[in-house]
Parts: sequence; C-alpha cells; structure tokens
Amino acid sequence: MQMKKQALVMITALALSLAGCSTASDSPATTSTTSGDTIPANPTTTPQETASPEGTERMTARENQENTPITIRIDGRTVNGTLSGNATARSLMDQLPLTLTFSEFGGQEKHAELPQPLSLDGVPAGDDADPLTIGYYAPGRTLVLYYEPVGHYTGIVRIGTFDDLAAIRDRSGRFEATLSLRD
Repeated sequence: MQMKKQALVMITALALSLAGCSTASDSPATTSTTSGDTIPANPTTTPQETASPEGTERMTARENQENTPITIRIDGRTVNGTLSGNATARSLMDQLPLTLTFSEFGGQEKHAELPQPLSLDGVPAGDDADPLTIGYYAPGRTLVLYYEPVGHYTGIVRIGTFDDLAAIRDRSGRFEATLSLRD
C-alpha cells in the first residue's frame, strides 16, 4: 500500500510539472507570462497592449468588439462601413481618422497606401474578397476597397465591409477619402 501512495505522489508531481511545459501544438502566436496571462508574441505588439493590467483589459474589450461602424467621406458623400473585430481591423481603428489618396487597381479595387503597417496577429496568410469588402493588402501596406470579386491571394486580409458599391466603383482617377469612426 505504501508503494502505491509513493507512486501516486510521483505521478502527480510529474503531471504537475509537465502541465507548465509547452508542446509542439501550442500556438506560436502567444507567450505565457509568469502570472499565467497570455500575450501576443508578434513584435508589432505595443507595450501598452501587454505591459499593464489596464492595457490588457482595454485590449480584451476591443478584441470582443465586432462590427465597429465607420464612415468613408469622398467629396462630401458619406459611405457607411463596418470594421470587424480582428487584430488588423483594430490596428486600423487606432489610426483613425485618416485621410488617404486612393487610386484604381486592376479594374477590381481602389487602394491607398497606409502611413503605418497594420497588425497581422491571428489572421490567415491570405484570403479572397467579394465586392463591398474593405481589405488590407499586407505586402503593399495598402487599404483596399473591393468593388469586383478577386480570387484568393496571399497577403489579403478582410477587415470589414462598406455599403455603397457605386460610390467606390464609379469613382475615376485618384481621389481622397477620409475614414473615421461613426458616432
């Protein structure tokens, strides 16, 4: 009976020590802290997002926020849109309001270079985009308003939608648009 108790104690101790170890199936996108919290391992993570409990709480609340309403103003015309709750969309929200110069690309989209790259934490390496999609093309660091369907491309991240296809599709030449959070 004594040997069974010793074996049980050893097995329990071994199990507890292994519980803190990571395995190959653990996500490489996060790192555990000594307090048991997980933080993104991506170097684009800002200290504000992980350094203090307040920053962590704010980030958690924003992560749960989906369908954030925005406006896209073009020559006095307002196009309504929504941004999703992924890290890339949240990264764009942090830059708003933002005035960008858009131009035509490939007869499918209008695109504009962003002043800063957006986070790619937790998003797929590539995607496709339907008309009325707001996207981010990571290799070009561009915000994209799609008005025709595009196939799957590495680097496309869907971050939201807009509601007026003609306002974007029918716009010719270069134009400025201001994106802002909608009240």
